[in-house]
Amino acid sequence: MWTWRGTAGPPPASARPSTARAPAKRSPASPPPSPQEATMPDRECPHDRAHEDRAHEDRAHENHAHEHHEREHHEREPRGALFPWRRPGPFAPPDRHGECRALPGLPRVPRSAGGPTWVVTRYDEVREALNDERLGNDRGHPGFPAPFPIPEDFTLNSSLLGMDPPQHTDYRRRVAKDFTVRRVKLLRPRVEEIVDRRIGALRDAGPPADLLADLALPITISVIMELLGIPAKDKDFLHVRTRTMFGGTATAAERKEAVNELDDYFRALVAAKYDRPGDDLVSKLTGAFPREDDFHELVHLTRLLFNGGHESTASMIALGTLALLRHPEQLDLLRGDPDLAPSAVEELLRYLSVTDLTTARVARTDLTIAGTEIREGDGVFPLTAAANRDPEAFDRPDELDITRGSRRHLAFGHGRHLCLGSELARLELEVVFRALYRALPELRLAVPFEELSFKDGGLVYGVEALPVTW
Repeated sequence: MWTWRGTAGPPPASARPSTARAPAKRSPASPPPSPQEATMPDRECPHDRAHEDRAHEDRAHENHAHEHHEREHHEREPRGALFPWRRPGPFAPPDRHGECRALPGLPRVPRSAGGPTWVVTRYDEVREALNDERLGNDRGHPGFPAPFPIPEDFTLNSSLLGMDPPQHTDYRRRVAKDFTVRRVKLLRPRVEEIVDRRIGALRDAGPPADLLADLALPITISVIMELLGIPAKDKDFLHVRTRTMFGGTATAAERKEAVNELDDYFRALVAAKYDRPGDDLVSKLTGAFPREDDFHELVHLTRLLFNGGHESTASMIALGTLALLRHPEQLDLLRGDPDLAPSAVEELLRYLSVTDLTTARVARTDLTIAGTEIREGDGVFPLTAAANRDPEAFDRPDELDITRGSRRHLAFGHGRHLCLGSELARLELEVVFRALYRALPELRLAVPFEELSFKDGGLVYGVEALPVTW
């Protein structure tokens, strides 16, 4: 994020055996796998077996209408489907997370984008992997396990997200001081003003409304555009291209076109900030990124801050609201005590984990994780949504409990790539959840729950729209 699922029905499989985990090793003397072998798992999650026999069936399945799942109407891919796996319900992580978590060592699974990746699903090991400098973020590396094909321009120009130390350490140091808790607190009055104005406009327009399009996105886009000094008139242009780049349905060509258009836009924006600096964040950063040396780096950083600063937070506002509406006892707690808002935010971040496909890594050297030998160049995917539902780390992990209040979750990642805007996201979510149910105490869905559609398979999970009334 910046960077950033339950309802009735059986919870996803998540039990972990109490037996000790045996190391899963590959001999250093083993020859490299053939191209065919490279697409097969070294250690299979249940149902990855016979993957090749079912590949055609999996692809054909995507082209046919899905039946409603008995647990929640959500689309479910057949067993043996490629990674990334679909969520079986609006608030549930993929069942495969629990299955893989119960295995000794790490499983290696086939990806829809081609090639295999190791997946890390247990909390302690996910946290360790995210903090391990031997796992890098080089998106141009052939072994980088992108969840879907990424345009070459984006892999080469990915700013902080695609950097490793020492370059990452230097660049993050230059910008991190503007995203500390103290600095973000100074933004609270303006965020409250934006939220109150948008909720007022929603109420005045009258029901029904789309909470995502009419409230969540206008709030988060307004906040990040003001912070970066982006003209308000460019909102629609930027939002459409950002959704193309991060959505799960766009083609590689469409993503490439969106990346190129965004690059052109942000180059022009940053050039204008160097020429005529204002009092916005990008203008301030021109002093830390000298034009003659770091112009392109500031362009990529500005694009990163915009991309991460609105889509995932807006998704959390809408999906978090839906989760509360589907758990009325939790919503009643929040309505009765708005001071529970910060705790509710942390629990919703853990419970929903909307950006769990942003933590791909590639091994920079040979290493061992959970007794499994990883070779240099192997893709490794620490799954934060799996970690956030690990029963070894969280009591009753599949229950939504806004009084839990734990910040141990990994929704914002961990280590050197901890979400730069995590405190701003927390602030926006808290302000919205404090104000929304006070202003609209009768807020409820305007359509049957079963009619809702969800975005799954992109970098940000969430609802396509959230029709509400009051």
